[in-house]
Amino acid sequence: MTISNPTLRRWLLDTGSLTERLQQHCGEFAVHKIGQGNAPLYANEQRWLPAGVNQRWQVREVLLCADHTPWVFARSVLPETLLQGELANLGTQPLGKRLFNDARFVRSEFELCQIPPAAFHFGAYANASPANARQTNAPPTLWGRRSRFHLNDDYIIVAEVFLAGSPAYQDA
Repeated sequence: MTISNPTLRRWLLDTGSLTERLQQHCGEFAVHKIGQGNAPLYANEQRWLPAGVNQRWQVREVLLCADHTPWVFARSVLPETLLQGELANLGTQPLGKRLFNDARFVRSEFELCQIPPAAFHFGAYANASPANARQTNAPPTLWGRRSRFHLNDDYIIVAEVFLAGSPAYQDA
């Protein structure tokens, strides 16, 4: 997949902590948890998990906000074994802080995708809405990335979509 915008390419392919990078570009950073719990996995998520693993999974969806503006939507598929161990009491803490502060987690290559802004509706988070994206001359297509972390026999899928207000689209 060719990404002509060098700023966007750097954001999408950066292997460091997205949380830390976002924090460097804003005054106030916050994680707004949309929800976490048992939920059906998408078929493409199931393909990213090892076959035959007898594991219970939870889905966590959050908005990563900078200065009260949602910049990133993140969806994570988490094994309950890690939620009872290394990732216990995650709450509204950024998942990335836990993953990048524990060298035992190993990250896969990124899978990139494009998504229409109309796919996202966050209600109270109006700044992330497609209507706001149109008003701010945001790109007609949002970009996202997905990677998988593993620790021993446990796997985590982390998908991140850069929303219209994100600095990833500067110079687009």
